[in-house]
Amino acid sequence: MHKQLLVLLIALHWAALTWSSDTPGLSAQIDALFSDYDSADVPGCAIGVIQAGTYLHARGYGSANLEHGIPIGLDSVFRIGSVSKQFTATAVAILADRGDLNLDSDVHEYLPDLMEYGAEVTVRQMIHHLSGMGDYEMTEVYEVSPGKAFRFGNEDYWTIEEFYQRVRKQPLALAPMQRFEYSNIAYFLLSQVVERVSGLTLRAFADKELFGPLNMTSTFFNDNVDGVVPHRADGYTPITADTFEILMTNLDWVGDGGVYTTLNDFIKWDRALSTGTIPGGKAVLDLLFEPDPLTKKTMTSHLLDDGAGYGFGIEIGQFRGRAAHAHTGSWVGFRALYARFPEDDVSAIVFCNRDDLVGEEDKRIEFLDLVASTLLK
Repeated sequence: MHKQLLVLLIALHWAALTWSSDTPGLSAQIDALFSDYDSADVPGCAIGVIQAGTYLHARGYGSANLEHGIPIGLDSVFRIGSVSKQFTATAVAILADRGDLNLDSDVHEYLPDLMEYGAEVTVRQMIHHLSGMGDYEMTEVYEVSPGKAFRFGNEDYWTIEEFYQRVRKQPLALAPMQRFEYSNIAYFLLSQVVERVSGLTLRAFADKELFGPLNMTSTFFNDNVDGVVPHRADGYTPITADTFEILMTNLDWVGDGGVYTTLNDFIKWDRALSTGTIPGGKAVLDLLFEPDPLTKKTMTSHLLDDGAGYGFGIEIGQFRGRAAHAHTGSWVGFRALYARFPEDDVSAIVFCNRDDLVGEEDKRIEFLDLVASTLLK
């Protein structure tokens, strides 16, 4: 009797983690696309489709935790990798709108202990990835011991301060304003700019000025990976076709990434962008979708069609002929996607706790194609 009751409760719990509108055709196609994740013994994804501020489809596929068989749902908390950058840039934009910092000032005005670059590097250039700063791939700079590159997953460990002490001595990869050069280092340093200017960590500033006002109660920059996070999804990597290994991180720094969030929270951010009700209002919103100063000439996007540019933490361009704002995220065992079609008031969200959504088999792009072909006019 107890076993039957337990089975019933588990079944009801899984059923409660789904929400679909009266678009059964779209929902059925999404279910089919993620059918190989729709099992308790594999990690998977939380998938959302928003139209005019309402979820047409919101559902979890797979398990947030394989050890305990906890299903993914609308309140499962995912790390979203570089999708976080738009929140870092928004924090900077809020400070700029208040007059607390100047986007066109040299970053040394706010971080005077950075090495001298031999050229002016502005905050605005860092936001648009035009600063000439390099990325983590320059692993010769990050050595635990001579000849041993630092590993950015769960193998090695640095505090935020230890990482900053290495980054502040990192030379530019090329001169500023030469071309688009994606830089996680620049966005980490922007987190330090926010801290120096506001007197608060990026986590505390975003809680107070961004996530709090939007009532995004499960969203935060996780600058302490040892903290307890209710409903957190664990990240995984496949070992064989049907076995997985946990792939998390020991690293606390944020700015380039580090936001944890849920489907139920992210629709609030999407609505704030669509209605112009983000903290700071129109002035901040206009900054977020400001084209890069090189007028989109140097960026090649793996997601949007040719001609994409990079705004404040988000790509600006077209997807299948429609205006789009989008960004992907990849960090340890997590993959994410957020895309808005502003002219159609349609958005698509993918949060996954597995790292095998890459290349030609990337279900994120297949999903975005499906949404675009079904809902865009």
